[in-house]
Amino acid sequence: MEINWYEVFIQFIGIIGIIAGLSAFQCNKHSHALALKMTEEGSFGIQYLLLGGYTGAVLNLVGIFRNLIFTYLGKKDKQKELKYARIILGVVFAVLGLLSWEGYISILIIFAKVLSTLAYGTTNMKKMRLMISVTCVCWICYNIYIGSIAGVISDSCNLVSVIIGIIRYDILKKEEKVKE
Repeated sequence: MEINWYEVFIQFIGIIGIIAGLSAFQCNKHSHALALKMTEEGSFGIQYLLLGGYTGAVLNLVGIFRNLIFTYLGKKDKQKELKYARIILGVVFAVLGLLSWEGYISILIIFAKVLSTLAYGTTNMKKMRLMISVTCVCWICYNIYIGSIAGVISDSCNLVSVIIGIIRYDILKKEEKVKE
């Protein structure tokens, strides 16, 4: 059995995404989480492109710019602009998802990107973690469909990481405040 180094290379790109994604949800600072998500989305955008998953590629690569916008607006505390950016970017993701249509599987990714746009557009980390838990399930399904082993691992780990973040910051910290 001969090793296909091109396939190994494609999956390795996803490993970079895995590392960034696992780290993102352990951040309790919005800008740090988004910086790591940009690295993850860039890695998987390239991987999906190489695997022929054009909806995933386009939406992930545009996701980098979404996260840059949200990082800037979040730091400047521009809630009104952030609200409009969420709406505009949600529409952009829907349109680009339809233009890069791969079949009904694209619906999952369009939904996931619109929901993650709402999630990353909030500086409320609790709300972000809850919404992202839903998007992880959508991406796991897409990754299975497109053949991204690293993507399945990444989004499964992201889901576990989000759940850990929910427990650490949203459940245990809440219990600590109640006890005080």
